[in-house]
Amino acid sequence: MNLKVGVSGLGIMGGAFAVNLVKNGFQVTGYDPNSKRKQKFKKSGGKIARSNKELAMKSDVIITSLPTASVLDEVIQGRSGIVSSGKKNLVLLEASTVSFAEKERNRSALKLINGTMLDTPVSGAGRQAEAGEISIMISGPKSAYNKIKSILPGFTKIHYYVGTFGESTKLKLLINMLISVHGAAFAEAITLARASGVNLKTFQEVLKPSAGNSRVIEYRGPLMIDDEYSDLNVKTADLTIMMKDNELIEQYAKDYRVPVPVFLNSMSLTYAALSQGYGDHDPGVITRICEQMAGIPR
Repeated sequence: MNLKVGVSGLGIMGGAFAVNLVKNGFQVTGYDPNSKRKQKFKKSGGKIARSNKELAMKSDVIITSLPTASVLDEVIQGRSGIVSSGKKNLVLLEASTVSFAEKERNRSALKLINGTMLDTPVSGAGRQAEAGEISIMISGPKSAYNKIKSILPGFTKIHYYVGTFGESTKLKLLINMLISVHGAAFAEAITLARASGVNLKTFQEVLKPSAGNSRVIEYRGPLMIDDEYSDLNVKTADLTIMMKDNELIEQYAKDYRVPVPVFLNSMSLTYAALSQGYGDHDPGVITRICEQMAGIPR
């Protein structure tokens, strides 16, 4: 518990990481350009930095959970970024879902101040993060992993050290590939259930112990059953974030020349939902597209 932890990005995921670490007795400093997020974290017992530079100066280990590669660049390499602090021997847990090249670029920048980046994507949605029930995959130098592993139980349920830098991002993309496919299949199943007169609550109940169930259905399924995708209290993610991740998966498959027709078909529903203005809704909103196609919109 002696490590001082910094969290850059206090959104759905990063904010949950930071709050859980505070609850578990760690000294945590957070930074986010959004004032409401900062105040929310402060009320939870965390300390607030005025910049990523100050965050670095007050931390031994930093967790970054950010929406895009450009934001990651700014956090690490910007005028008031982590590198500008000159703080040596930092270990950074990079939990954003961005491309291999984008992570590597910022990993190289950290080396300028003798900092070490670990590739640490997580698996789980917002509510799982709030409950500390996410899993985390870690790749990079084993010495850096050994230095920071004491903080992992403070915000995760289980962790895996998987080897050389970048291996964990591959695993994250493979998991997200399956999330996209499972979500699309469930959207189709709900639509067929409605069209054929099956009670959705009954369907939900008998599905739980069946072989057709999945973690995706367990945490996103209730929203899809209830047709509720914009309530911040239940939303698991934004559709735009899922689309960004899916485009990374598509490029991953292209890089290795592997055909992924089932995954690519699942993306068609996401594109359709985006075109209808559902970008800030939960990804389960693709159910509405299936229902429209079947002529039974709610």
